[in-house]
Amino acid sequence: MGEVFLVSKPENSPMLRMPLSKRTYFSSELWWLAIALWISIASLTSVTFLMDRLNQSFEKNANELMGADLLLRADQPLAPIFAQTATQYGLTTAKTTAFPTMVRFDQQAKLVALKAVTPSYPLRGKLVLKNQSTSLGAFEIWIDEPLANQLKVQLGDELELGNRTFKLVDIILKEPDRGAAFMNFSPRAMIRQDDLDATGLLGLGSRASYRLLLAGDQNLGFKSSQAQVSRFQEWTKDYIQQEQLRGVKIEELENGQPLAKKTIQQANKMMSLAALFTAMIAAVGIAISSHRYSAKHVLSVAVWRCFGASRQQILKSHLRPILLVGLGASVLGIAFGYVFHELLLYWLGSLIDPQMMPPSLWPIAWGFLVAATLLIGFSGPPLVQLTLISPVSALRQLDHVKSRWYFVSLATGLIAYGVLLTAIGNNIYLSLTVLASFVFGALGVMILAWLFSKWLGKSIQKLHLAPIGLKFMGQRMLGGTKFTVVQVTSLAIAMLALLLLTVIRTDVLSTWQSTITPESPNRFVLNISPDQKAELIDLLKREEVAANWDLYPMVRGRLIKINDQLVTSESFKDDSAKRLVDREFNLSYMQQLPEKNAIVAGKWLSASSDSQQVSMESGIMKSFGLKLGDQLSFDITGTVYNVRITSSRKLDWNSMRVNFFAIMPTSLLEQAPQSWIVAYRQAPNTRVDDLIVEKFPNISVINVEQTLTQINQMIGQLFYAVQSLFMFALLAGLIVLVITVFGVQAKRLREAAILKTYGADQRYLNRIWVYEFLLVGVIAGLLSGNIASLCAWFLAKKFLETEIVFPFWLTGLAVLIGITCSLISGLYLKYKISNVSTVKILQSY
Repeated sequence: MGEVFLVSKPENSPMLRMPLSKRTYFSSELWWLAIALWISIASLTSVTFLMDRLNQSFEKNANELMGADLLLRADQPLAPIFAQTATQYGLTTAKTTAFPTMVRFDQQAKLVALKAVTPSYPLRGKLVLKNQSTSLGAFEIWIDEPLANQLKVQLGDELELGNRTFKLVDIILKEPDRGAAFMNFSPRAMIRQDDLDATGLLGLGSRASYRLLLAGDQNLGFKSSQAQVSRFQEWTKDYIQQEQLRGVKIEELENGQPLAKKTIQQANKMMSLAALFTAMIAAVGIAISSHRYSAKHVLSVAVWRCFGASRQQILKSHLRPILLVGLGASVLGIAFGYVFHELLLYWLGSLIDPQMMPPSLWPIAWGFLVAATLLIGFSGPPLVQLTLISPVSALRQLDHVKSRWYFVSLATGLIAYGVLLTAIGNNIYLSLTVLASFVFGALGVMILAWLFSKWLGKSIQKLHLAPIGLKFMGQRMLGGTKFTVVQVTSLAIAMLALLLLTVIRTDVLSTWQSTITPESPNRFVLNISPDQKAELIDLLKREEVAANWDLYPMVRGRLIKINDQLVTSESFKDDSAKRLVDREFNLSYMQQLPEKNAIVAGKWLSASSDSQQVSMESGIMKSFGLKLGDQLSFDITGTVYNVRITSSRKLDWNSMRVNFFAIMPTSLLEQAPQSWIVAYRQAPNTRVDDLIVEKFPNISVINVEQTLTQINQMIGQLFYAVQSLFMFALLAGLIVLVITVFGVQAKRLREAAILKTYGADQRYLNRIWVYEFLLVGVIAGLLSGNIASLCAWFLAKKFLETEIVFPFWLTGLAVLIGITCSLISGLYLKYKISNVSTVKILQSY
């Protein structure tokens, strides 16, 4: 009969235009779909707007942090050909020479980081001086404020550097390319490059760093200027390779605090994770809403098919309202995302450049792309299936067999969605892990729910004295296992997303926020000679400094061989390895594993007769491509030490403790040339550091109090920004949970109407629902709680580099949420069955 109707009307008949009623656009399914999409787009675009503007600003200001567009660094004076060629390329140049030395004033001596500069320094950024001097004169000196306070000098005083005296003419307040190496933590003194030779400080064995600063012509515009620099950079790489120059490197941007950099990277991971979860939750909400929408229109589509409607006509008719609603939700989400990112920028405050670049059009395009992928990927399959239904099956209310086109559209949508998640997460492994957590979590829930329903149904059937309501539920779980699985899976997946967000927001963010504890050291004491160590400890004890200070020997050595093969910077592709192999390592020796160090492979240094051992930091092992058992050779002041890697350590760099890449046994390095380093916590309004400098003039005390304050402030600001994004995701999760709770009740409502028709009263229905909802809530809670706990623990450990206690409490919370949601479903059903006539329910469903 269906075929007769199909050919009875031409396709251009007015009857086949199939106009949808206005009520379609106001249906609850489309509203829930729009809300889920709106929350998702608002969250994603707020992150995209924020990252877009920050990246533009970082690119604009990165060169100012180096004082130039490009730096060449060497451990000896650079050949004149570099500066000459740079001039030919239209670049401006400046030179600096930096090394540690002693400055003397009125019988005081202080270790400083001396920098000799040419008049054009800096090429980018600004050197801020207290008295706004424009240039250095002959034998004049600028020093930074901490050094001036320690030496108690005033402008016009004479300071001694080597063989000459220099007149103090200004105080340095801000140096653009200060950097974060320990040498740069020392107080700064700055003189003219032309006056350096007169000091006689650069002799044999001087550990000086020579830099050539280069910058493009700003009058050409930013891109053209950078093109100039890029051409010279390519020439430099070729020249270094042709001449096989050692010790000459193109220096990357390493300025700023490594801890601050890691903090921002951690925040970026958190933001990406929040965006990933939001996208996952939105996909679940859109899929459930779309399936509800399709199920609601099965009968009307079956009638259209009987009157000759083509599949294309049906698809267009139902695709139109979804796309229009999706477009409105996308526009609203992008607008809301822009407003919210402005609020995030306000909260970030001093972390960002006040003169930020305006946002590009990319976040807007990205928002529409995400919306299209979510809509087509998760609304497409149910709509495709809707066009392929058999009129006979629909009118007889038989189950519809999924066609191959349904699975093709589903596979296409999932592939597109996988690519989208990878782009959102900025980390393919993180994105795939989150996706795998949901996919395998959903499959695990479905399988376990099926097995548990079958087992529970059989067990209830064997209970001869079971209440009637419980026995009916057992029969339904045994005979209608598919429906029970749908209920449990839908609720568990919606709860899975919500629980993952809860544990990461509660445990991971709290752990990250408390990264730097109030007990973290805020003073580092360097260059302690072995004979000064005991006196320094006595001083710390007399001043009642907390006894949990770090005190370690420090031996400087250069890595020269790996497995008997000579190594140079050219031996490695990793930039970090190239830099490390060109400089000396800070080695140490000790018997006990240092605090905040954890062995991740191998065993800690043994007390056996074999002293040729070394414990390496896991990150540096990865950079150098090392493994347990590899042989390393270190040159320490002419003596070669051959050692074997016996363990790998993971360090907590955020702890502000003293950390070493390589640690050897005491018996091996105890007699090597060495100094000592101490890290301690100085209480406010005390002057322990001043006492140390007064008693030991050769010792350098580094005050990182300001750095710690800035980092804690940064973490606090970023914490609230990331937490706001997680609140977005939590809101999306709650919305999807509501969609899920009410989305699986149509069949149950129809069943209740049939039971009432056969004489069942409300008390009987209530007993059935109480048993069923409690069991569904408990099963969904147990499954989702355990899976979410495992996923959250794994994500925190592997990707967020945060150690959290396994969240056993999450399963209890999940069961509580599951029961609550199920009871809400019961109240909804009771309301519907009490206020809507049985006939109307059977007609509607």
